[in-house]
Amino acid sequence: MRIEHVALWTADLERARAFYETYFAARAGERYESARRPFASYFLSFAGGARLELMAAPDVTDRAAAPLLGYAHIALSVGD
Repeated sequence: MRIEHVALWTADLERARAFYETYFAARAGERYESARRPFASYFLSFAGGARLELMAAPDVTDRAAAPLLGYAHIALSVGD
């Protein structure tokens, strides 16, 4: 078993991506946009193999939902 990635909600997806690229040398994959609902994300990869998913959605980033910003989930890989 291993941690596959950790995910965070952010109010500004592009700014968060740029922060991790600038200060932690992360490499961002292509931006994902959901076809079913307003949701976007990036997977960022780091030199040591760690991965971070940054996620944004209008219903999560408004003032009423502000407590939801930050930690979203941890994905585990358990093999076959």
